[in-house]
Amino acid sequence: MIGHDFKMALYQGKPLFGTLITSTSPKSFDVVVSLKLDFVFFCAEHVAYNPETLSWMCRAFKAAGINPVVRILEPSPYLATQALDAGAGAVLVPYVEDVEEVLALVGAVKYRPLKGKKLDRILHGEEKPDAEFTNYLQKHNQHHSLLLNIESQSAVENLEKFASISTVSGPGVDGFVIGPHDLSTSYEMPEKYQSTEFIELSTSVIRKAKSLGVSVGGHTGYRGSLALQKQWLEAGSNILLHCSDMLLFADKLQSDFNELKAIQGLDQHIEVKSESI
Repeated sequence: MIGHDFKMALYQGKPLFGTLITSTSPKSFDVVVSLKLDFVFFCAEHVAYNPETLSWMCRAFKAAGINPVVRILEPSPYLATQALDAGAGAVLVPYVEDVEEVLALVGAVKYRPLKGKKLDRILHGEEKPDAEFTNYLQKHNQHHSLLLNIESQSAVENLEKFASISTVSGPGVDGFVIGPHDLSTSYEMPEKYQSTEFIELSTSVIRKAKSLGVSVGGHTGYRGSLALQKQWLEAGSNILLHCSDMLLFADKLQSDFNELKAIQGLDQHIEVKSESI
C-alpha cells in the first residue's frame, strides 16, 4: 500500500511491517519486494545514500506498491519537502521536541506548496483557507504522511500536544516512532533496552499514543532486537519497523556459520556487536 492507503492504514491503527534498507544494490530490490512488506525505511540521517539513488529507490518501491518512508537529517521543513520531492510517501523526522517545531513540519508535509507567513497564519489558526483552496491542499497532499521520532524526555512529555495538531485534511501527525537508542540515552540508561526501566518507559509511550488514537511503534535498529519488538507489539504497537537488511544479514549469517562450525568442532562466534541506528 502506498500514499493515501498507507496514511489511512495509520489512521485506522492497522499493523504495518517494514525494515530499514541500507543496500542500494538493484539485486536487493526484487528480494525485498518478494517479502510483501507494507513499507521500506530509508534513513538519510544515519545512512549515506546518494540523493539520486535514494530518489530512484523511493520511486521503484512505490511502483511496486511498497510505501517509501524517508527519515530526514534533522527537524527541517525544507528537508521534509525535499524528501517528498524525491519520492517519499512518508517523512520520518528525528528528535522532535516542541510544538512549534512540529507545526512547521506539518506545514511542509500537509500544506505544500504553501510557505511563509500565510502558512504560518493558517497553522496558528489566524487565517482559514477558503473552500476551493482547502480542496486544493487536500488533494495535493493526500498521499503524504508525517511520522515523528520520539527520542527525548521533551518529546515524551509533548505527545498529547503533537497529537492534537489538526490540518485541513485531518490529523497533522500520522504516527510516532520510538528511537530506542536516543530515547534510552536521553533518560541516562544508554542501550539498556531490556532493563525494566526502559521497557516501562517505551511501552508507556505506546500506551499513551494508543490512548490518543495515534499509530505508534519503534525502530529496533540493532542486532538481536526481536525481543523488544515483541514487547512493543504486546503493548499495542502497530508500526513494526524491525531492524535492517544489514543487521539481519549479520544475525542470520553468524547463526548459520555457528551451526557449521559446531559440526566441525570449531569455536563459535557469539559476539553480537553493531552500531545502533
